[in-house]
Amino acid sequence: MIPPQARVLPASRSVGAPSHRARRAACVALLLVATTALGGPAGADSIEDQKRDTDRDVARLQQGLRDTGVDLAAAYSALRSTEARLGRAQQQVTRAQTVLGVSIEAARSALDVQKRAQEAERGAKARYEDVTQRLAEAVARQQRATEKRSLDAGRLAASQDALDAYAAEVFQSAEPSRQLSLLLGLSSPQSVPERTAMADIAGQIGADAIDQVSAAVSEGRSAQAYLSAVAGEVRSLRGQAGRSWRQSQDATRTAVFAATQAETARRNATTARVNAAAAQTSLEGLRSTQTRQTRELAVRKAQEERQLAAKQADARRLGAVLAERARLARIAEQRRQVALAAARAEKIRAEKAKEAAARRQGKTYRPSIPPVPSTGGGALTRPVEGTVTSPFGMRWHPVLQRWMLHDGLDIAAACGTPVYAAADGQIVQAGWNSSGWGNQVLVDHGIRRGVDLVTSYNHLSRIARFTGPVRRGQLIGYVGTTGFSTGCHLHFGTYEDGRPVNPGSWL
Repeated sequence: MIPPQARVLPASRSVGAPSHRARRAACVALLLVATTALGGPAGADSIEDQKRDTDRDVARLQQGLRDTGVDLAAAYSALRSTEARLGRAQQQVTRAQTVLGVSIEAARSALDVQKRAQEAERGAKARYEDVTQRLAEAVARQQRATEKRSLDAGRLAASQDALDAYAAEVFQSAEPSRQLSLLLGLSSPQSVPERTAMADIAGQIGADAIDQVSAAVSEGRSAQAYLSAVAGEVRSLRGQAGRSWRQSQDATRTAVFAATQAETARRNATTARVNAAAAQTSLEGLRSTQTRQTRELAVRKAQEERQLAAKQADARRLGAVLAERARLARIAEQRRQVALAAARAEKIRAEKAKEAAARRQGKTYRPSIPPVPSTGGGALTRPVEGTVTSPFGMRWHPVLQRWMLHDGLDIAAACGTPVYAAADGQIVQAGWNSSGWGNQVLVDHGIRRGVDLVTSYNHLSRIARFTGPVRRGQLIGYVGTTGFSTGCHLHFGTYEDGRPVNPGSWL
């Protein structure tokens, strides 16, 4: 027998023993509704994957905004995160509404199943009660027939005994028995008529006795036949009663389980309704947040545009200053080279004169020819140990939606990491740069490879040297995240005659 907790009332069958397929379908449907209503695994992987992708996108975005204003980067990152959450929230609302629809339909179907199960239970109990009543009536008839049969058997036995005694007395004596005479009121027959009359009476008594026996036998046979029929009916009704009882019990268990299913479906529908409302509220909250963050981003973007314009103006000013320094340095270098060349020529003439004088005296003199003066050169050393996270070149700004030159190398390192001069030189300026570089140090290395080379060290947390000459490897500051920066790093730049170039060509 199927246990009650496994019974399901099929929607298209009368209540009785539910089919295995119907039970499995109903249980699977309830499991599906319960799982989805409680936020089960369906779709979970997809949403979690989307969240991981979003986190990676935000990390890449933050990396791309390292030289962007903190406020703008934060506003843009927050908006992007909200937009990603908004997409997931919309999916959750759609899924919650789908689950709600399924739950409501499941609850409606479960109530229909419960109603049919209860009707079937009432029908089964009514059939059982009817069969039980008929069985009781049949048993009563059987009892009465048994009692009547016993009485008839007693009367038949008495009549048969009387007939047997009469027959024995008749055949054993030609005269009526004394008992018969006394019964008729005659002590002894006196005349022929009297004897004849007495013989007729005796014959009649024998005939009546025989008739009584025959009637009793006939009635006994009828009673036996009736009793057999009633016994068969009782057996049949008892079988029907047993079946009706089992059907009634099955119908009761099915109705109880159907009621449990209906209650479960109702609770699932309530949970799904609450989940759908919560998802919708969350979605509306995210939309409100998105609107507010969009307005805030517009404000921050306008500020960034103004700061960028100031930075570009400062870059042009710095470029002009460095170009002028390069012009003057080149003039000074040319003068130095001319002076060195003149001194070298004078030295060579003096050495030649000494050689000629020695020859005239018959002596040997090996002139000392000075080398050609160097025009500068040599590579730069890395100013800090770290990983290059953003190279030199054009870069798409995701907020301002434009291509912009990233005029240096971003070298990631912990805040407070020492920063050293990349080569010998003279500090041009050091201090706070309000156009976005934060604490900045500029070092002029003079004419190298025919150009005036200047290096810049930006976003420093602290400056160690503000003026004067520096030697290669000398401490000039510490890594920080000041100015337009969203993380600890050094922005290292190189300028040739005031133009920003790739530092990689010098390192």
